[in-house]
Amino acid sequence: MSKPNVLVIGAGGVGVIAALALQLNGNSNVTLVVRSEHELIKNQGYSIESKCYGEYENFKPDNIAKSVDEAMDNYGPFDFIALTTKNIPDGSMTCEDIVRPAVTDGKTTIILIQNGIGIDEPMIESFPNNVILSGVSLIGSTNLGNGRVYNSHFDTLTIGYFNNPNISNSVSMSKVNEFISLYQNKDLSKNLAKLDENVKHTRWQKLIYNSALNTVTTIVDLDVNRCQINNSNKSLFEPAMSEIIKIAKSEGVTLDESVKSKFMHIGDGLFYTPSMLIDRRKKQLFELEVILGNPIKYADRNGVDAPTLKILYSLLTMIQFKIKEEIGLVKINESDFKNIDSNDYPSHFAKISHK
Repeated sequence: MSKPNVLVIGAGGVGVIAALALQLNGNSNVTLVVRSEHELIKNQGYSIESKCYGEYENFKPDNIAKSVDEAMDNYGPFDFIALTTKNIPDGSMTCEDIVRPAVTDGKTTIILIQNGIGIDEPMIESFPNNVILSGVSLIGSTNLGNGRVYNSHFDTLTIGYFNNPNISNSVSMSKVNEFISLYQNKDLSKNLAKLDENVKHTRWQKLIYNSALNTVTTIVDLDVNRCQINNSNKSLFEPAMSEIIKIAKSEGVTLDESVKSKFMHIGDGLFYTPSMLIDRRKKQLFELEVILGNPIKYADRNGVDAPTLKILYSLLTMIQFKIKEEIGLVKINESDFKNIDSNDYPSHFAKISHK
């Protein structure tokens, strides 16, 4: 029986370690899409320092491809696609368009190893006949550049399925179990791939952290503890977290209030910088819509007040806009706004941007 083909899209810290975990098990044919360092990795592979997997020099999975199209042409079709890129629907390309070239209708299972809420809805709409899985990674892995990857924490990957009205739960569960078998190492000291029996709860709970600490630190450009020195736990973190808990409840998900304290104190004394702030400092787009935009949409739909989250979202929208302008995703011709009421600027900009 031939081994399943797995495509990993996203060669950041999470994606490279995922490719390593799959490759070490040897139960699948692994293809990794590497864009920015393609020639370097193709020639010499990765240098990996991992807390759980050990040290590797010149690591390469079975196949390296420069693009998703190339991967499909040379190594497809794929049974599984593990998408580990950041989910930025307001960026240059949606996740649905990223995976589209490698998806075989009714065959390919797509695993979204990404942050955020509501990420399944556009994927299911685009691929109604494919199983869509949720992957929540707790790993602490960073691609340092020049082919070097550092993994500081034990690799825990929680896998469950998103409800797709077109596919039975039993079929989706079978794909969950199959991917777990591909990822879980026989040596339990290497990693833990486990079943997520309640995907919505898991994702909303992680959002308690991301919606508060990631967002506030990005706005003020300070690490978590420096924010806390200035009373952010009480003034911003806790109110934002409480609003997420209320929105989750309106969506049928009950979260334990004690999780707020856990996340606020998880990094006491570490003076660490969350990933969203790292993206801002690198002038890279960050995951704004799936972390704040979608929860706010649910709040509006369900009549839940979320004043703190809405202020954070508004400020981050402007920071994201600044990055988009700096990297050329949007362009402003100031003369286009002469004799236009500033109240009409948003609709006017949307209109001229889609010409």
